[in-house]
Amino acid sequence: MYFTHTTSNTVFAWDYAPGDGSLSNERVFYQHDGPGWLDGFRVDLEGNIWHAVYGGARVIKISTAGKVLGEVRLPTRNITCPEFVGTELFITTAADDEDDQGGAQSREYGGGLFRVDVGVGGVPAFDFKPAA
Repeated sequence: MYFTHTTSNTVFAWDYAPGDGSLSNERVFYQHDGPGWLDGFRVDLEGNIWHAVYGGARVIKISTAGKVLGEVRLPTRNITCPEFVGTELFITTAADDEDDQGGAQSREYGGGLFRVDVGVGGVPAFDFKPAA
């Protein structure tokens, strides 16, 4: 199981037991040290994380070992969340109203929805059921 702590730019991981829902072995999985802040993410069928970087104009692909394998660059800074639809990654963004940061292109495309075929699908959604 993964959890992103945006203000510390850290993705934490735990081992998850599906049988009883227990968590163990808490650890830092990935520490972001580049521009922007980690926001929403999805996991692909190969176990890689596709993570939005708010203020960083990109989605990064993080391996199962916690290393950046690649990125999808976008024409606006405020990337909020990716979602898989087949092998396409749909990417949501937020408006960019900061005149001195992103420039005219970032302001023009901010709030847009983008898609790119990344050649792999995402893991199916998990129906969470709280304990009784």
